[in-house]
Amino acid sequence: MGLPQEKELASQANEAQRRDGMASSITEQTSVPSPHINTNDDSLPPSHEKENEQEQTSRPSSSTQNSRSSFDFTKFPSPGPQTRPPPLSFNPWDKKGSIIFCTSGLLFFDLVLPCLVYYTLDAYTNLEIEINLGISCASLGLGELLELPLRGYRLYKYPSIYAPLGQTSKWGFDFLFWWYLIATVIGIVPYVISTSLDNPILWLFLFTPGFLALFASATAAISLFPFKLPFRVSSDAKGEKCKPFTYYVIEDFVAVDADQQRQYRSELLVRWTASPVFRQLIWEVNLWWTVGGCVFTGALAGITWGCEFGVAYGLSFGVLFIWIGAWAAVTWVWVRWRLGLEREWFRSRAREIPIEGIREKGEETV
Repeated sequence: MGLPQEKELASQANEAQRRDGMASSITEQTSVPSPHINTNDDSLPPSHEKENEQEQTSRPSSSTQNSRSSFDFTKFPSPGPQTRPPPLSFNPWDKKGSIIFCTSGLLFFDLVLPCLVYYTLDAYTNLEIEINLGISCASLGLGELLELPLRGYRLYKYPSIYAPLGQTSKWGFDFLFWWYLIATVIGIVPYVISTSLDNPILWLFLFTPGFLALFASATAAISLFPFKLPFRVSSDAKGEKCKPFTYYVIEDFVAVDADQQRQYRSELLVRWTASPVFRQLIWEVNLWWTVGGCVFTGALAGITWGCEFGVAYGLSFGVLFIWIGAWAAVTWVWVRWRLGLEREWFRSRAREIPIEGIREKGEETV
């Protein structure tokens, strides 16, 4: 790494420390009701009781509010004077080149190449099946194995730029790093064991992606029910309420792997704190992928024990990517719809709540 880049990262570290110090104060502001919003009618002085009664009669009825959208906004608390959700600076379309490149590499090394090599060697050589599997699967997880050391280096070398909020130790890696490390072990060990014996364990080889899916689903399922964390998880300290697994994946992946740094961690925390619709969205996506992992595992089990190995080998790889594509497409549509509802929720509340001394439309300004 050259000297200019080191200087640039050092300057970014100073800026990240400044943003980290501001994050907690920003979060507090989003969760504290505006002084211009009265949420308790009983606390009004007698001189204002009549005025408050008139103001309530001038507000839209609940049926009028519900007619704006089929979504029930009234079940969430008021967001205060905000008229739109707190922004997130990261846009996936800004990284479409990297996304296309990484997706293409994933498909080639984890689907096309293993199938091409296996079926070619099976058709034109007399190699034992364990040798064939060892050769054809050498490229599996190549990109993933390279990604883990890279994100570990960033977190260790530049903790003030990439590390979770409130974490300053060089060894204070984020949640996704440790989860990724365990998942890598879970993925490698069955492949090695199944192909290292004189009599290879073919079902173990085929079902290895199922172990990874079950591990991910179990992690996501546990996080569906908030509990006090027994240790730090990314930007959440010990004792705080657990967020959905999906939240931590988004936070850590975008901050480190997408190079959005600590600024994105702060932005995501502010959005989570300010928007109950956003919190509900993250929970729903987390549930969707929890169910999806179980669906994939069931399909893989049927292929593993229901087809002969020559057919099951290709199907086991193919059904993995078909499942990922289908679940990701539904997630994309659902997220876009929910984000639209979130924007409408903020606009709806802003129209109904007196903000900065301005009453309902048509009333006097005080």
